Amino acid sequence: MRLAARLVVAVLLAAVAVVIGAPARAATDEGWKVDSFAAQYVVRADGVLAVVETVDVDFGAQQKHGIFRNIPVRYRYDDSRDRVYDVAVRSVTAPSGTSWHYETSTQGADLVIKIGDADRTVTGKQSYRIAYEVRGALNGFSDHDELFWNVNGEWPARTLAATAHVQIERAAPTSVACYQGPLGSKETCSAAIAGGGADMRTTRLLAPGEQMTVVASFPKGAVPEPRPILEARAREFTQWWDVTPATLGASLLVLVIGLALALRSWLVAGRDPRGPETIVPEYEPPEKLRPAEVGLLVDESADTKDLTATIVQLAVRGYLHIEEVADRGLFGGHDWTLTRLKPADATLALYERRLFEGLFASGDDVKLSDLKGTFHVVLHHAERDLYAASVSSGWFPRDPERVRWMWAAIAVGVIALGAAAAALLGSAVGAGLVGAAVAAVGLVLLALVRAMPRRTAKGRDLLWHIRGFRRYMETAETERQRFAERENIFVAYLPYAIVFGLVSKWAAAFKDIDVQRATQGWYAGPNMLSVAAFSSGLSSFSGSLGTAISSTPASSGASGFGGGAGAGGGGGGGGGGSW
Repeated sequence: MRLAARLVVAVLLAAVAVVIGAPARAATDEGWKVDSFAAQYVVRADGVLAVVETVDVDFGAQQKHGIFRNIPVRYRYDDSRDRVYDVAVRSVTAPSGTSWHYETSTQGADLVIKIGDADRTVTGKQSYRIAYEVRGALNGFSDHDELFWNVNGEWPARTLAATAHVQIERAAPTSVACYQGPLGSKETCSAAIAGGGADMRTTRLLAPGEQMTVVASFPKGAVPEPRPILEARAREFTQWWDVTPATLGASLLVLVIGLALALRSWLVAGRDPRGPETIVPEYEPPEKLRPAEVGLLVDESADTKDLTATIVQLAVRGYLHIEEVADRGLFGGHDWTLTRLKPADATLALYERRLFEGLFASGDDVKLSDLKGTFHVVLHHAERDLYAASVSSGWFPRDPERVRWMWAAIAVGVIALGAAAAALLGSAVGAGLVGAAVAAVGLVLLALVRAMPRRTAKGRDLLWHIRGFRRYMETAETERQRFAERENIFVAYLPYAIVFGLVSKWAAAFKDIDVQRATQGWYAGPNMLSVAAFSSGLSSFSGSLGTAISSTPASSGASGFGGGAGAGGGGGGGGGGSW
């Protein structure tokens, strides 16, 4: 009675293992049939299970290359381990003894034996004799050992008959059981002990997807104590993040050390030298720096706004003329025509020359709208020229853009390292939090990228003077009377107002000047009756210019710098099919 109970428990456990560990297979009838599936099992004295399966099929008129046999070799054992069957295929032959061509592969939890020749098809009745050995197939209990095995698995064809014979080399079976039908079926099939072995057979045709399972117990000592072969199973993603004192402590330690290193990197590589603390208003750009150079020193970036201001300054300096074109139709937008007034000369910086010559590469007149999608390469090279000039002038020890790219690459590398560490540690021991802490440090480094370029002492000193000059332009409206006496500086400093984003404030300080006279020779438009109207038009021009010169052929925007017991249980099984 106790043995019977153990058999039932074994069937229940194995059926659950099949449900969890084995992949689902389709039970669609493909039209051919398995005439007979006959399995011979010999439990050798060394505990190895020797298996010979004879599969007789009838393909009828269908042309096939052969069959494939799926044998599950991995089942879920517990929350962290899989039970593994070590299967070694010895031969695949026909009844005559001639060998069938076959290949083996692993697909998920199955060993797949693909039998047949890709260059040859067969029809009608065919027979395949598959011999293989399995280590780790037996189950051990306190008072007996047993073989619990799924004979045929699921096939996409009817099986007319299935049989199994179990032989124990050093003992005889003491109890047997047999189940048939779909997964989990409790329907029994014929099972008997005879002649020192056990014979089982189905009592009816098996429909596609139905299978046969056998159980045979034998006395202890017939084989060495059966031990399942267990392998640690890779953790699922949700199991990577064990929250324990060890993982929390290690993660916090990595995070603190990483953040300290990130802060030290900024202090050593990214912080400017110390300089003056008090900002004093200054009435002109320091060292006659040009607008783009001022913009670069302010934010360590040669951006579109800086080079837009450069083009405006080229107009102020007499190199080109800007004319606003009237609206085109009811829904037409503003446009501007740029006209070259004189050729480039030696007074232009390299980045200014590149911009100027790029604007008029096709002639002396160009419409702003015609620059869209065509000027971005010139803009990029001009930005590179400006960065190079900032280094040669001693304002930065290294190219700020390349510094940002370098630190961005380091940050992305740290993030990737953290992700890899999270996957490795998480899947192995559940310590994914440690890798996540490394990735978090990488994210902090990524956030610091814009702050990593540093100015030299000379650059830091210039920045302080620039801030004084900006203070002067910000407060210009409150000193309107004094500025009225120097109306020439309105136009001269307009490009700097563009860089600082102060066009409206700067214009308000000169609201009473004659704007047409002040802009004569370099700007013309329909809205020139007041400084406010002109500043609005200039702001519109600057925005449109920035969009036009930075847009690429693929864009239209500004620069981008910004169970139960029964059949189907036990080891073995799997199934098969044709190809």
